[in-house]
Amino acid sequence: MKRYLFPFILIAVFIPCALAQEADEIVIEMQGDSATAAPHPAAMLWNYNTRQLTQKWRGKTREQLLYAVPVVSDRDGIVRGAKAEYMLVEYFTDGQFRKFLFKAETPQTFIAVAATPADALAINKKYGINIGLTQADFESAYGKRARLQSDDNLPENTALYQMMYSDINTPTPQKNWFLFENKKLTQTFYTQSEKDAYLNTLKTQNEQAAPKPAPAPKSAPVKQTAPQKALVWGGTTWDQAYMPKVVNPNPDLVFPHTSKK
Repeated sequence: MKRYLFPFILIAVFIPCALAQEADEIVIEMQGDSATAAPHPAAMLWNYNTRQLTQKWRGKTREQLLYAVPVVSDRDGIVRGAKAEYMLVEYFTDGQFRKFLFKAETPQTFIAVAATPADALAINKKYGINIGLTQADFESAYGKRARLQSDDNLPENTALYQMMYSDINTPTPQKNWFLFENKKLTQTFYTQSEKDAYLNTLKTQNEQAAPKPAPAPKSAPVKQTAPQKALVWGGTTWDQAYMPKVVNPNPDLVFPHTSKK
């Protein structure tokens, strides 16, 4: 019996090890499938902040962005500034946005990206453009730092905010004004004179559009007639011959130099 005991022990040990090895291989295979799962299509947009997106897309083109992001952009068009044109590609979801700015000239290389209201305002000021910002996002980002201005010349659905503004390119805070029409940013005034000129223009337009009082009716001019002459008494022979004579309707009225007969 001792001669057959050792092989039996080897077989008893080998079988559980083999089964355990097979079980381990199954577990490893399952972990491999999980690790190689494809990320969500929007992850490349919403899981990165401004700095990370800038690093990722620096040197890339608008065409590469549109091809790489597997969702349709919410806006893709031209943004015009005072000195140049740019291409803007925008994505929105759940109150967030990503705004990618490219050169308009081919190959339309990447310039900047905005992931926050502060990013959008900084891009607007640096490039002299307006890539858009809602009034709600502005108020949420700056709160009481932005003071609402009142002016009788501002039309309805318009809000003008004043704020001490600074960014990476404007380290010293400066007084700026932000104009929202129908809840969207339409103009930014970087100086007092720009803001005053805009309000003066509105004032002039309002004055011209205001109804003017009707002029007072003119009275009809009094017709002047030449005085008519008539002979009462006396006169020359020509007067007595050609001038009309006054007929006295009251016999009791005696003219001078006459006597009642």
